[in-house]
Amino acid sequence: MENGNVVKRISHPVVAVNPNGTVAGYFSSIKEAAVKSGRGRHAISLSCRKGSICKGFKLMNKDKFPKVVIGVCTYNRCLGLKRLLQSLIKLDYPNFEIIVVDNNSTDQTAKIISEFEKVKYIFEARQGLAYARNCLLNKCGKDTEYLGMLDDDETVNEDWILRMLDCFQLDERIAVVGGPYIPCFEITPPAWMPYDFHAFNSEVRGIGAYSVRMAAGGNVMLRMDIVRSKKILFDYTLGYSGKVLLSGEDNDFFCKAMGTDNLCGFTEFAPVKHYIAKERTTFQWFTKRYFYEGITQYHRFGISEYLKNFLQLPLRIVRLCLVIFTFDKEKIAARFFKVVMNIGTVLAPLILTVR
Repeated sequence: MENGNVVKRISHPVVAVNPNGTVAGYFSSIKEAAVKSGRGRHAISLSCRKGSICKGFKLMNKDKFPKVVIGVCTYNRCLGLKRLLQSLIKLDYPNFEIIVVDNNSTDQTAKIISEFEKVKYIFEARQGLAYARNCLLNKCGKDTEYLGMLDDDETVNEDWILRMLDCFQLDERIAVVGGPYIPCFEITPPAWMPYDFHAFNSEVRGIGAYSVRMAAGGNVMLRMDIVRSKKILFDYTLGYSGKVLLSGEDNDFFCKAMGTDNLCGFTEFAPVKHYIAKERTTFQWFTKRYFYEGITQYHRFGISEYLKNFLQLPLRIVRLCLVIFTFDKEKIAARFFKVVMNIGTVLAPLILTVR
């Protein structure tokens, strides 16, 4: 707040509000509001709940803004990484740092990063997304108040940091904030493909605090004082590693960060564009992905998950056989992938032992 002025958000427009509640002006963006309302560009906080007054950021020096680190873990996706970095350097926030963890890439990743002078490069030779993310956590300085994590196949809007930080203001118990994924397909996706798989929470509206997980590892911000106090790391036995499509290291981490005393925030106003390569829309890729998802579930939840899936498998096979005669490709694929995930869980003890 500066001179009693605050900013109220009603849907997407930015509204500058005087201390007495009268409207000072309507604007389409943070830049326009800052310039035309005669205040500093970074004095304005955008995303409040509809009808509420935002606490906002004070007009202050750069070093007094919360320090934010934007971390990207990458592996052999240099062109996508370049596209992401081009969007990150345009972020509208005065006190942030970009760190890229190269998880043993063999392409032109290092060369691409060298083209961006303000990007910090770190090499992590141990293969695995969890190793890379833990490396990122360890490289955040004690002055880092928030850590944003993005994937190398995404881009963000200029106000992404502000939108995320605003969500933390809803409740002091929020440890994690997530945003939606807007899929951008390289080719038209097949009719049978489960759309929601590549569009996490794209249908969720508004901004709020939740007692359940509303975040995924490719569009998230962490409050580092809570992470440090709980001394948590990503489970290196989970997560992608080369061609091994295990997952769940982010879910596991966020659940630990929330525990029983913290919350997860979500804001629809901090989306990422998620670029989906054509090979990730094939039947073969989804079959492999769901199989490893089944293995992940066993690894996280143990014998109870194994027994549940063992008992469910015969019934799901029968349901798959029945739905085949509907000739509905989407329903057939959905039932097939559930069976594949069941099989992954049932075979997990053997596979994990061999691994």
